[in-house]
Amino acid sequence: MDIAATSLRSTPVHTPAAATPAGPNPAIPNPAAAEKVAKEFEAMLVSQLMESMFAGMRESPLFGGGGPAEKPWRSMMLQEYGKAIAESGTLGIARMTHDEIARLYAAQGPTQPEQRS
Repeated sequence: MDIAATSLRSTPVHTPAAATPAGPNPAIPNPAAAEKVAKEFEAMLVSQLMESMFAGMRESPLFGGGGPAEKPWRSMMLQEYGKAIAESGTLGIARMTHDEIARLYAAQGPTQPEQRS
């Protein structure tokens, strides 16, 4: 994936009215699933960023750390931090991901209902 610096500028995205996050999006077959996936993606991304941030920190017995189980527990703690941050919506990564999913579904055209026999 190639991300150029110019793509990070705040430019208006031209999306159809159906892809706006104002209400239920008929272009997305399952909006709840799209929102869940977007939040899981943000949680994973944030926890990975925090793993890198905490990698250089030493364990300190002063704060109850330094034991052999600290590394696995730290990883689990950072995963939960990532989930909490994603759930709060403060970074907006999940919202942007959901909007992009909606835009991509809208670009495909109207969805066809599943044919059942």
